[in-house]
Amino acid sequence: MQPRDAKTLLIVDDEFAIVEALAEILKWEGYTVMSAGNGRAALEVLGKERVDLVLMDAMMPVMGGVEAAAAMQADPRLRDIPIILMTAGPMPAGEVRWVAALRKPFQLEALDRAVRNALGARV
Repeated sequence: MQPRDAKTLLIVDDEFAIVEALAEILKWEGYTVMSAGNGRAALEVLGKERVDLVLMDAMMPVMGGVEAAAAMQADPRLRDIPIILMTAGPMPAGEVRWVAALRKPFQLEALDRAVRNALGARV
């Protein structure tokens, strides 16, 4: 049973197996988990739902994570939502802010640490 104040996380990745694995792990830890398959779909979810943290893949079709994160940071309603970057490729450079970056494949301890740090004392 999840706590009444369970934090809601949005996993954004075009690889279904990664989304499913992360969702299972994070639900087990007590989080409410939502998902989107690309940045554009993530922005649609964020327009309708309250989310406490986004775990965003950097490279996806339709709209990648860097572009989606830039759109989030330009929107006053979304700019304060922390974003954890996940990537198997090089770390993107630029002005988009991430609270953490995880290079795929990453250890579960690194995921847990990044999520807890991103949520701060609110966990």
